[in-house]
Parts: sequence; structure tokens; C-alpha cells
Amino acid sequence: MRRLLRPHPGQPAEHQAGAYFLTSENEQKKKKMPSNKAIKTNAAILKAAREIVRTEGIDRLSMDRVAQKAGLSKGAVMYHFTTKRALQAALLEEYAEHMDSELHRHEAMFEGAPLEKLMAGYIEWFRSFARDNHGWSAVGVQLLGQQARDPELIKPVSDWYDRIYARLDKLPARQRTRFLTALMALEGLFFVHKFGVGHLGAERTQDILKFIAEATGTETTERRPEPQDDSGAADADLPAGARDSG
Repeated sequence: MRRLLRPHPGQPAEHQAGAYFLTSENEQKKKKMPSNKAIKTNAAILKAAREIVRTEGIDRLSMDRVAQKAGLSKGAVMYHFTTKRALQAALLEEYAEHMDSELHRHEAMFEGAPLEKLMAGYIEWFRSFARDNHGWSAVGVQLLGQQARDPELIKPVSDWYDRIYARLDKLPARQRTRFLTALMALEGLFFVHKFGVGHLGAERTQDILKFIAEATGTETTERRPEPQDDSGAADADLPAGARDSG
């Protein structure tokens, strides 16, 4: 086991420069790991910040307002996020993680080849999103609209899209172009819904989704059998924001 050394305070001063205690590597790792309390506090701060962005707008996001919303001192908030920019960066990382989680959740609903599941899952994700996105739409619009000119802050989201494009790059050229076009059409639907402009209506939207599925050959992609459990009944009693997001 690798060991780290520290000066022995009990030795004469002339010997302390070369005298050390042995400390295990595991002990060092434990010191670097955040405690459960720190993890919970971090999560509470992000939740409060996200709610402020969702309900009041990103211009109202401040360390004082977050501390008030989370029921913490401003010092506690700044211990976890030393600047407002650091807090915004964490919110954007969380948003990218949410996108990734939602896409994988909807992909997992289908059988078939990976890229078939990707497109079928993307279509199903939009349907779920349009029904109820539990406030993530407003959060995304506020965060991305405010930080669009800051490549460093929006990098987690940009990287997420790059990973999607990399998956499509494995396709032959013509098929890749078809899938990319379909993906951009879906992104257009997300955009229209998020910003509340150019409302298409249910019939037009369904026609577009059907066309995308046919164009990518995923209209016959089979769904996985849904697991039989009581989780849905349990979720029914939770507030909307506490359930899985769409």
C-alpha cells in the first residue's frame, strides 16, 4: 500500500524536516469524500436554485435568494458554490444529466438495434415531454437562453449533443443524413414546445412524429413489455416535481 508521510510534532525541530508519520491511502481518500450531509446540502442548494430559475427566472438567481429558498445561510451556499457562475455551471451539468437520463429511460422502452432504439426513444421522449415535463422546459429555456454565448458554461449540453451525433456517425452516409434530419426535426418540436411559439396542435404533431418514424424505419420498433410493479401507484401520491421528469 502506498503511504503518505507527515512531520512528527514530538521530535526535535532539527529532525522534523525529515521525520514523518505514516498515513494510509484509504484514510486520505476518506478525507476527500464528501459526507452525506454535504451531499444533501449540495442537492438542496441545486433544487432551490432550479426552482428559482423555473418560477422566477434566471435574473432572480442570487446567492441570497438561493440561501433563503433552501433555508440555509449564505455562507453555507457559498461553501458549496463559491460564485454564482459556479452555481450556474452546476445547474447546466444537472440539466445535461437530466437530458441523458430521460433519453436512456425512453430508449430502454424499446427492443431492437441501438440506433433504432435511439430514434424510437427520442420520439417517445418528446411525447412524454409534451404531456408533462415537470418544469424542466422552463429551466432549460432560462439556462440555455442566458448562457448561449458562454461556450464554457454550456459545454455539458454541447457535449451531450456531440455524443448523440457520434452515435449517428456510425451509420452509412445516406442513412446518417436521414437520421440526423429526423433528429433535427424532433429538436424543432422540442424547441417549439419549450418556447411556446408556433403551436402545431395534436394532429399536426402526430403526423410529424409518424413521418419521422417511417423515414427512419422505426415505426415497427417493438416495445419492451412493461414491468409489473406498484411503483406507479406509489408515484401517484407524489407532487408532480417529485416524480420522474418527462
